[in-house]
Amino acid sequence: MSRRRPRPNLPRAAASPAPVCLRKRRRGIAPAAIGLVVAASWAAYVLAPESPTRLRARAEAAERAEDWPEALAAWGTLNRTPRADARSLLAEARAALALGRAARADRALVGAMAEAPADPEPALLRLELLRMEDRAVEAARVGWATFEAVAPDSRREVLRALTLALLDDAPDDLARATLQRWIAADPADADALVALYRRIAPMPRLGDPDVSARIAALQTILDRDPSHVDAREVLIQTLADAGDPARGRLLLDAWPGDARDARYQRLAGRWALDYERKPALAVASLRHALTELPHDWRTRYRLARALRADGRAAEARRAAETVALLREALDPVPLGRRLTADLGRLDDIQSRLDLADLCARVGLTRLADAWRLDAQTPRPRNVPGGP
Repeated sequence: MSRRRPRPNLPRAAASPAPVCLRKRRRGIAPAAIGLVVAASWAAYVLAPESPTRLRARAEAAERAEDWPEALAAWGTLNRTPRADARSLLAEARAALALGRAARADRALVGAMAEAPADPEPALLRLELLRMEDRAVEAARVGWATFEAVAPDSRREVLRALTLALLDDAPDDLARATLQRWIAADPADADALVALYRRIAPMPRLGDPDVSARIAALQTILDRDPSHVDAREVLIQTLADAGDPARGRLLLDAWPGDARDARYQRLAGRWALDYERKPALAVASLRHALTELPHDWRTRYRLARALRADGRAAEARRAAETVALLREALDPVPLGRRLTADLGRLDDIQSRLDLADLCARVGLTRLADAWRLDAQTPRPRNVPGGP
């Protein structure tokens, strides 16, 4: 058997040196390549979206510091991810309101309510916003839907907010200042502009836009969004006040069929009575409107006129008497004092019963019954507002 020879321990041959030009090229390529990799990595880091966890932490930190622009940006970005929830949408709404961005707050609140119908907080905030914009029909729908969805121990707060939204008209100076601030923060906020023009119409002040400017602005809103019922309503009212009922009639006829609620019916009644001399038709429309807004004394006054024009004197007299009672009950100064006293002592059964009596007097029967039931239902002592 042959023995394996050990390999000689020889030094390895040295590699042949590369040409000088190639050595220079290699030395230049490496740093450039590294630079490109670093730049690409940095760009990827900067441009990559933050994780929802980091976004939430950033939003909460900005909220604690009351850095509302940063909070709004972070919550908004988070709410465009699949990790959005009712809490983050409510937080976006609060940040938006802190900056006067009411339209954005409203959209976020609608989203929060859809995510968590049984959570009263988004609805309570939205009811206050609707109150400032005098959107009573929508406030009633939001309030009652929330009342049915929340737990029984949260219903009292919903009743409180709904009572304010339906009965406590925000003082004119406060409402104007708030709406003007919202419009300045977001000139595209159609709801705030419509609400401001609604307030201007009955009593314009020095410096307010004139009728032609208001009509043009409302028409622009409606051209952009024909489904904007409040803009349509205020435009029709403004046209009537400006002496152009024919154009108002065209807009009334074009009212979306699935949105012909109290706002449509009271205008239809006005046209039937004042311009078309059809009192029976006016009576039907106005009574329809009052099923939704029974405390609207102006509509009830027009109903009394329509009944009289239709030869129904006894009914007209009763309607006129109801108007007098409504105006007395809704007089802003005593009403404000009464609401402040009762709503400030909701742990007192007598306060809730007084609210029930007030609502019954103005025709808000469902709200009256809800307050009366609340007064008769004992609450556990560990529930806020409980006896």
